[in-house]
Amino acid sequence: MTNHTLGLAFAAAVACSGADARHEATGTASDDIKMGTPATAYAEAVTVTTDGYIPCSGVLLAPTVVLSAGHCQGIKKTYVVTAPNANGQSARSSTSWTPYDGHPATSSDVLLIFLDTPIQLASYPTLSGSEVAPGTGVVDIGRTLNGTIGTDDNVSPPVTIEGDGSSLGFPFNYQALPDISEDGDSGGPIMLAGTHTIVAIVDTDTVEQNIAETTPIDLFARIDLVKGAIEQQIAHPPANGGDAGSSGTGTTKGGGGGCSVAAPGR
Repeated sequence: MTNHTLGLAFAAAVACSGADARHEATGTASDDIKMGTPATAYAEAVTVTTDGYIPCSGVLLAPTVVLSAGHCQGIKKTYVVTAPNANGQSARSSTSWTPYDGHPATSSDVLLIFLDTPIQLASYPTLSGSEVAPGTGVVDIGRTLNGTIGTDDNVSPPVTIEGDGSSLGFPFNYQALPDISEDGDSGGPIMLAGTHTIVAIVDTDTVEQNIAETTPIDLFARIDLVKGAIEQQIAHPPANGGDAGSSGTGTTKGGGGGCSVAAPGR
């Protein structure tokens, strides 16, 4: 799929909104595990609009640094970031960094967006530097509620980390149940329950990756594996309009909540 015109891009965005149909096709209920509540306690949660139309989610790490998903990177690489629970503050960017190579099985699907102007918060979240143990409770935060992509952020019911994703072929990810993220949630933070500690971001799932499971499994991009690289980029950000170290092609599926610009994902 190409994105040379807004019309085609809009069609892609519409195609990315079929979360409920996808889950119904696998014989699983969706509404009972997707009911979220307003994420008013998470001022750091943001919405991300890429190249004017692709909706994703993200989280502020610092006044001018946003963490999102690598597959949310656009062709033009322009972004508008809005913090709905921080008085609606908004900022633009054309500067980013990602180690994503186009597939979450072979690279970390994370993206840093460097804002042109700051979004000020009273405090910012922390990044986890250690692996999360199986059985740990987390919540995911994103801009979609029961199949509708909106301009506000919502926090999910409890989700459990089941272990890393190596057994499914995704060593850069965690496995998690229930599969609660939807279209538009990609890049949204996965927080340790009751904290502001980011352990992962919404990425993809077994349905999108064509992996047959009785119950769909969420695949969250782990932060501990790239924490050092993220901190290095924050300490030495690329110049305005730059694209430091980006290798992503944006040509594969891989979106636990947003959608890749060049192919429908979440």
